[in-house]
Amino acid sequence: ILFVFTGFTVLYNIRQKNIFKELYNAEKSLSNTLDEYRTTLYSIGDAVITTDLKGNVRSINLVAEDLTGWKEEDAVGKPLNEVFNIVDENTGEEIKNPCYGILKEGLVVNLQNNVLLISKKGDKIPIADSGAPIKNEKNETTGIVLVFRDQTEERLNLKAIEDSETKYRYLFKSNPQPM
Repeated sequence: ILFVFTGFTVLYNIRQKNIFKELYNAEKSLSNTLDEYRTTLYSIGDAVITTDLKGNVRSINLVAEDLTGWKEEDAVGKPLNEVFNIVDENTGEEIKNPCYGILKEGLVVNLQNNVLLISKKGDKIPIADSGAPIKNEKNETTGIVLVFRDQTEERLNLKAIEDSETKYRYLFKSNPQPM
């Protein structure tokens, strides 16, 4: 009886070690996947914010931190429209949070032109952005991802081109010499 009991104990211990080894390997694999996700998120050159199904911020990369003025630890759990406050550049009116449309429609959305991001400090930054649903392996929406970038330099360059064109158009029209 003692021999049988010892045999079962040894088999049980071996089985437990294998189970713990499998769990450890699964946890390690999951940890590596999460590290890769985080590294990718923080390496992207555009600003990225992800949310849950309720529209609360889940993560925010370094570029988004810089543009919004929100640190990730302060932004996580906050409603998206508090961290990602956008207004129409021409009217100054608040633009409806894109999160709800993306979640409702399940489609990739590009926001209108002439959008200003109002940072936490009150700075107004022209941006171009898009949003898309985050879907799991079952094709269920689990949140959204917003990708945006600062367009200040592009807008300044466009303004310089328009000013130059206006200037040369005026010079051409006011030239007394016939063509």
